[in-house]
Amino acid sequence: MISSKRASALAVAPAIMLVLSGCALIEPADTSEPPTAMEVCAQGHTWSLDTADLSEKLLASLPSEDVPAKAVEPSGGQTLTWDKNGAVTIESDLVFTITAEPKKDQTMIITQSYTGTVKGKALINVDVAIPQNWDVSDYTVETSATIADEPVEELAYTIPRSDFDDVVGLILTCEADVMTINPRGTDLIQIWAKAS
Repeated sequence: MISSKRASALAVAPAIMLVLSGCALIEPADTSEPPTAMEVCAQGHTWSLDTADLSEKLLASLPSEDVPAKAVEPSGGQTLTWDKNGAVTIESDLVFTITAEPKKDQTMIITQSYTGTVKGKALINVDVAIPQNWDVSDYTVETSATIADEPVEELAYTIPRSDFDDVVGLILTCEADVMTINPRGTDLIQIWAKAS
């Protein structure tokens, strides 16, 4: 009698193992949320910065920094690639050339350059992107000036930066082929056009 019970138990065990192993092969259900309208609009694309608009905004902001600027000319550009998983790459080869007149009949040329690559991540929560883990090891922002082609050793003015980092959230708007980025707590609003 005991031996027959053991034989029955041994016969049932492989069947139980087969059922359990079959359960282990079932994939868990996908409970992830579908992308929001903002994510669909902003992510999965490459964007090109509107440098003409940004140069006008820079020119308008310079008087508050006591910079006697007469003109700002952009050259080069900046692209932002934002994939569907939130990874961000910003490629910069952008220069703003500022013409200022610190004294009568004196012209100062100030250049502010943005060069290199920034990589990081920015996840979207409603209409705010939360940048994280910005890698700026291959990115530089430099400001220099000349008067009559002679370098100015110490620039008396502070030129506001026109980029953003991972310190504050980024308020977004996005519609069709145009996206705006406004770092929280700042007056800076960048306009980006969809490149691809």
